[in-house]
Amino acid sequence: MKSRGVVALAVGAPVTALGLAALIVFMPGLNRACPAIGYAYVGDVELAFSGEPESAAACFGEGCMPEPLTSRDGKWLVPQSPPYLITPTSVDTIYVEAVAPSGNRFARTLLIEDESTGERPYGPHCPGPSKFKPVQVLLG
Repeated sequence: MKSRGVVALAVGAPVTALGLAALIVFMPGLNRACPAIGYAYVGDVELAFSGEPESAAACFGEGCMPEPLTSRDGKWLVPQSPPYLITPTSVDTIYVEAVAPSGNRFARTLLIEDESTGERPYGPHCPGPSKFKPVQVLLG
């Protein structure tokens, strides 16, 4: 009886070790660590209005003072720089004030969502940079 156990162990241990080695070598991502890199998107935040506003102002950060915006090439872009962003903060919301042609006023803090740029500089198993999606502003 003891000889069968010894034979099984003698055969089973190398086969198991070979199987684990094959997994490490051939499974993508299993043997690779992603670098500890945090990607910060510092580009403009686009406001996508449901209709062209008469005027618009925006800013980042709690208690910020909205600054007037102008449309550039049909886009309403808010740069992440003064006077729209005063103190360094994690930009995940934007405060928007706008006046619709009808005279209706809009004033709200809106969530900024991000999406992947599709770039994967450290391989398909590691996250890459992202960018902000346009922020939808529904004017009444």
